[in-house]
Amino acid sequence: MNDLLQGFDTNTYNPTDNFIDQSKELPTRMVSIYDIELNELNPLQDSEEAITEFADAIYEEGQIRSPLNVYRNKEGSGKKYRLLGGHRRLRALLLNAERYGDAQKMVPVIIEKNSSDEIEEKMKILELNEHRSLTPEQEKIIVSEYLNVYRQLESNGQKPKGQVRKWIASRMNIGEKKAEKYIHELEGYRRKRNEDPEGSDVGTNEENNNETVLQSAEKEHRKEIIKKISDYFGWKVKDNGSSICIKYKNNKNEDGFYSVLNILGFNEDGEFIK
Repeated sequence: MNDLLQGFDTNTYNPTDNFIDQSKELPTRMVSIYDIELNELNPLQDSEEAITEFADAIYEEGQIRSPLNVYRNKEGSGKKYRLLGGHRRLRALLLNAERYGDAQKMVPVIIEKNSSDEIEEKMKILELNEHRSLTPEQEKIIVSEYLNVYRQLESNGQKPKGQVRKWIASRMNIGEKKAEKYIHELEGYRRKRNEDPEGSDVGTNEENNNETVLQSAEKEHRKEIIKKISDYFGWKVKDNGSSICIKYKNNKNEDGFYSVLNILGFNEDGEFIK
């Protein structure tokens, strides 16, 4: 039997897990799964179906040996520890304990220092989720959490160094373009002209003259659309930032004026076609 469950290397719920065994590097102790409280700050809430599948895999293997990360609970909840890392594993173990009398009930834990505030606690939880293989939906959730932390620190006068997309990308080990795409989906494309020049969301001087500043991911997306339209009709199409210009005479000097009207929904007399 392997010391660790291996796998979980795709964007689907593989029934096994690839947690790094830290037990030989950091001091651990064995505690009861019933002494550990789930943490509501954890952003990844796996479905019951996924937890059941994972619990079945754990029971078939016998046990997990990779430690959970906890801190001492001082809030009098009745449980000694609160979870920082290993939410999916703990939920699976609790489920197995309900179903099987011989299921694993003692787990190794690493006891972390208590966080100074909620932001620090969120950061620890996010960092301990970094090793997981995530679906695009889960990835977006983590980006959202990091983005919220960044904005909170920013509003508290503790803005992290560097651009927000770089900060998030480095922490999640993803590309900057992907991080930027998620940020745009979460916050939209509107940016204030008077944002801090050292911040992450200020574009070029030309872009800042516009009310809406388009970041590189959106600009590239629009370029692709313009190219597709141009290739399809054989016309020259240009996006000027606030308008789209169509040269309706193609290279053969064929007049496409009325074709443009029809595309826009008008007939040859300029009347809208209902």
